Amino acid sequence: MEKIILHKIVVDGHLIEYHYSVTDGLKRFFQTDKMFLEYEQDMSSVPISILTIPFVSCMAGLMWLSNCAVYVDEIDRTFYDALKQIKSAFQELHYDTPLKGVLIPSIFRHNVIAESQNCLLLFGGGVDCHCSYLRNKDIISDVCNINGWLNTPESMDKVDQSDKRITEGFAKSMSINSSHVRSNFASQFRLASFNESFDVSYWYEFLHSMAFIAISIPLCCVKNLSRIIIASSFTKGRTIARCSSYITTDSEFRFAASGSVVHDGFELSRQDKVRFLVEYQRLSGKPYPIQVCSFNDNNCGGCEKCFRTIIAIVAEGGIPSDFGFRIPGGLLNHWKKVVYNNVGLWGVEKEKYYYNQSRQRMRENYGIIQDKEFVDWFLSFDFDKAHRQGLRRYYRQNFFSILKRKLKLG
Repeated sequence: MEKIILHKIVVDGHLIEYHYSVTDGLKRFFQTDKMFLEYEQDMSSVPISILTIPFVSCMAGLMWLSNCAVYVDEIDRTFYDALKQIKSAFQELHYDTPLKGVLIPSIFRHNVIAESQNCLLLFGGGVDCHCSYLRNKDIISDVCNINGWLNTPESMDKVDQSDKRITEGFAKSMSINSSHVRSNFASQFRLASFNESFDVSYWYEFLHSMAFIAISIPLCCVKNLSRIIIASSFTKGRTIARCSSYITTDSEFRFAASGSVVHDGFELSRQDKVRFLVEYQRLSGKPYPIQVCSFNDNNCGGCEKCFRTIIAIVAEGGIPSDFGFRIPGGLLNHWKKVVYNNVGLWGVEKEKYYYNQSRQRMRENYGIIQDKEFVDWFLSFDFDKAHRQGLRRYYRQNFFSILKRKLKLG
């Protein structure tokens, strides 16, 4: 059986380093033998058995997929017991792939955190977390943003700094606390190797939600918070997605006797959530900026996710500029050009679910929508046809570079 061995955890104030080794059969999945977490708070008071939780959570998917053993010195007993239920929930999602492996701690620690009415919200700046904040703002005292794509604690990244600034700014505007955690929990892996070996996207299907929740647990211990809220990414009634952030998986997390996780908003569609934001902004009379672009330091106004969010805002009678979208030259002219140039590479078949919801709300709210030219264009636009044409155009324009890449990979 292959092994992942956590040799030691080094705590130096704000910085936590995990020194580990793996046996030869697992080395293809790793780019380093050290994982780090850099908090803004001093973590010296947090028990090692709690600090072990983020490491185990990041390795859990690989442990299950490869049937390997993960060795640690000590672990929180509540989390250890919960991990069995988390694994069962993942097995339900991955019903056609046996999930095995074993976690082997030397010592169990029975940590206890006092139950608190206040909660920590995992915050990424997008539609989901903003809706969850507004739905639960009476009990949320802290928001936490986590970046797992750094290489070292010294790494400088403009997106990382932007995420920190956005989180701090939002928290200040709402008179609550903010935290930003820097890490290499994602970049420590060679993620392409997971697809090659197991035909999975490790980040999407096993890693990100497990890591985000687990990394916020030591922070909860410092702040004496016993509940974590993570916003839903999917909606009740949709085809079950093999995403690590799902109501059946996230909700199984437990730690330090009374610590728990709430997966919020699963009953709401994305359009429902945007409606919630538009109604709040309209009542407040103030701009309510959101950040939907992943791995970008602003809303680029040219990607599918920006497009998807803008049409949802317009469909609710909202104005995109009130939510942080700066679109030059008007929506219609801008998006006609962007869609023509890029729609061939958009996942139109998957995104039609969102487009159809926005179309329905546009028809229902047509009388209160200002930019009717843009709406008329969107309501009549054939995305399937445009996607096919765009894909053919892309292949014609990039034929030789695509052929060169395929020959190199072959």
